[in-house]
Amino acid sequence: MSTSVVLVLKSGSPVRPLPRISSWGGGGFVLGRLVFDGGRGGPRRALLYGLPVLRCQADPEGFWGERRLKRAGRSLCAGGAVRALVPAGFDRWPLLLKLGLRPVDPGAFLRAQAAPLAASLLERQGLAPDRATVALRGRRADGEMLRAALALCPRVRRLTISAPQGGEELAAWLRREYGLPILPADAPAQAALLLQPGTEPEDANPCPALTLFGPEPDLAGLRLSAPDLAPTDREDLPLLSALWEGGRLGPEQLKIT
Repeated sequence: MSTSVVLVLKSGSPVRPLPRISSWGGGGFVLGRLVFDGGRGGPRRALLYGLPVLRCQADPEGFWGERRLKRAGRSLCAGGAVRALVPAGFDRWPLLLKLGLRPVDPGAFLRAQAAPLAASLLERQGLAPDRATVALRGRRADGEMLRAALALCPRVRRLTISAPQGGEELAAWLRREYGLPILPADAPAQAALLLQPGTEPEDANPCPALTLFGPEPDLAGLRLSAPDLAPTDREDLPLLSALWEGGRLGPEQLKIT
């Protein structure tokens, strides 16, 4: 899939410093961004591919590295940030969590791409999606499961829905309202989408599965990218999620390989 989107600014282009950090963006929470480039200084407002962020430089290496990282984390919190984007390979989240910062969870973004991801998983197996069955699995039937079902039905031959809370009701509603071919929950499938924590692959009918929740989702070897971003950012799921949440990244800008 090729795209031709022109991005407003390059990654991390600073706009202007914040002389005094307070909530930015109409009093709502802002997104923090830690940059480890050896530089120092207070937080600055910036645009990251058009997305407003509170950007803070830090040098986490050396004897005073942890102190500098704490100072940067506190500055982001003081500026209203509750979530932060960090460089790839960052392994000090326990420190930031204690300060009140948490990572961007890519789950909602990935679940919104459930249909194209499932189709790609089937095609990788040499299966035509319109002749295959996909299983949706979770603890409960919710809006995301409904949207995934509605997006998948035009693409695949059949669905199964496995959700102890509301799964049978959702399947019956889909059959009644849309005439969708929903099979029993234990029917064999060629691909499964695990949508919620606590969901496990079915031992009775094993098939390739995508885990679309948690900080480390399992895409079964698939790679989701945004080719228009800088090479180091194209497959950064937390960044892609933040851009998607902010309306800066649409399905036409994504590529699955």
